Amino acid sequence: MFVFSKKHSIYRQIAKSEIFKTEFTGFSLFDIEKNKSIVRINAGKYFTPASNTKVFTFYTSISVLKDSMPILKYLIKADSLIFWGTGNPLCLNPDFENYNTAIDFLKRSNKKLFFCAGNFHDERFGSGWAWDDYIYDYQLEKTPFPINGNRLVVNYTDDSLEISPDIFNITTVPDSNYYNREEFKNVFTLGKFATGTKIQIPFITDSTTIINLLSDATAKDIRKCPVDGFNKKQIKTLKIKLPDTLYLRLLHNSDNFIAEQLMQMCSISLFDTLNTKKAIKYSKKHILTGLQDKCRWVDGSGLSRYNLFSPDDMVYVLRNIYNTLNWEKITEYFPIGGKSGTLKNSYSHIHKPFIYAKSGSLSNNYNLSGYIQTKKGNRYIFSFMNNHFLGKSKKIKQEMEKIFIYIYENL
Repeated sequence: MFVFSKKHSIYRQIAKSEIFKTEFTGFSLFDIEKNKSIVRINAGKYFTPASNTKVFTFYTSISVLKDSMPILKYLIKADSLIFWGTGNPLCLNPDFENYNTAIDFLKRSNKKLFFCAGNFHDERFGSGWAWDDYIYDYQLEKTPFPINGNRLVVNYTDDSLEISPDIFNITTVPDSNYYNREEFKNVFTLGKFATGTKIQIPFITDSTTIINLLSDATAKDIRKCPVDGFNKKQIKTLKIKLPDTLYLRLLHNSDNFIAEQLMQMCSISLFDTLNTKKAIKYSKKHILTGLQDKCRWVDGSGLSRYNLFSPDDMVYVLRNIYNTLNWEKITEYFPIGGKSGTLKNSYSHIHKPFIYAKSGSLSNNYNLSGYIQTKKGNRYIFSFMNNHFLGKSKKIKQEMEKIFIYIYENL
């Protein structure tokens, strides 16, 4: 019987690669049928995972939320309806359609409406995020009641600007080619861009902003709740079926905002409070029990460079996912090489889909973790992590592809 060892061709190809010699590489390959690791290179060492972190968020979410998600919490008291956010990211989100249950619920009420933010015990940004990236749409604020995707959307047409939402202070500067927002104010400056350009700018998500946006969307007078101390047993939760599009957006589009708000929804479901750290601590202790203190996990999206996972950690979580979901669901949720998501433009010369995986990119880092189904029909779980290289990731990806093609053809 052939034994996979350090002498195996996969190991030799990675170890002798001139490309991989210039960076820190880790690789773990797990045979699902035989239930054992067959190739491990630095598999227990720690790497910056970038958006591979979303695999942890995904598994935690399907374990905690299951098939439903909380839209808002509310309490009817005399002539008042008091409500709290649950982290639900769908409300008037331009990336989703027909998920405005929260707005419709508030519109239908004949009560006085009061918004409470007292259940949000978190920071607007995660630990280790680049705080001066507040202007970019990949780093939207965490908030108890997201609305409009927590961002201003500007579309440049032939003769005008289409702006949503349209309640903010905006100055246009026709002779400039930049946009800006004051760091701690919702005051925007928009330059001139070509017709068809779409710009998305995060806005400040304090209670006043949330109330103003909700009031505008519902055409109702919504006020800030004067107190937060209510009998929790009397508070009800409005829920909807969790749409698959939420997880597709998480994994196919690598949506940081969705990742963070999923962890917020997990937290509110577990603890009646919105706090990412609490949700992560719970997941490591009760869901991903094989991790415990064997990794450092600080956010839902992977924006933080404080996150530290090993290839073995990634394989562990992917094994849990494989044992929870059927293969059809896995191949739907994960990007497909040459077909969809962040892998749409990779592995396209093999016409039959064979790699289903989540990528993770930060400057000088590129990782890919997921599943391979070989030509023979065998299935493997892998994590290929590459950190600390100079320049762009193109050469790294090309070298990784050689390994994946070899696995597809030979195992």
